[in-house]
Amino acid sequence: MGVLLAEEITDYIHEWELGKTMGALSFIGHSLGGVIIRAALPHLKSFNQRMKTFITFSTPHLGYMYISNTIINAGMWVLRRLSKSKCLEQLSMADAGNFKESFLYRLSLKEGLGWFKNVMLVGSYQDTYVPVESARLGLIHKAVEDTKYALAEP
Repeated sequence: MGVLLAEEITDYIHEWELGKTMGALSFIGHSLGGVIIRAALPHLKSFNQRMKTFITFSTPHLGYMYISNTIINAGMWVLRRLSKSKCLEQLSMADAGNFKESFLYRLSLKEGLGWFKNVMLVGSYQDTYVPVESARLGLIHKAVEDTKYALAEP
């Protein structure tokens, strides 16, 4: 979906001949929309000098792997099994056998966020779906202690 968004943005800019007159390019995303925008950024490198503001609200930048709400966790597991949703697999970081081959891990290594002059990642402790650490790209203490995925050294 990120590639499609990047193509749509590029087509719009070229179609309206905004290349020379376009000022800043900013993005606002909510939930999965923020992940889709991040996935589009590497494909928009030709506009990197024009990136100004990146804002996301309750976007699971770090996925749902360490969600602490057991009801939501169980619901996610059921949805992944019943719907066979690629998106849910990716957000749960269960889309690859090796953690470092997962979509979100690979996305974290790609360029894009550093191009923006302003970055605001909004999350809330009251949000029961997206952990605040995931929404704000914060340190998840469970992940640091988890030797299963080689985030912490044994």
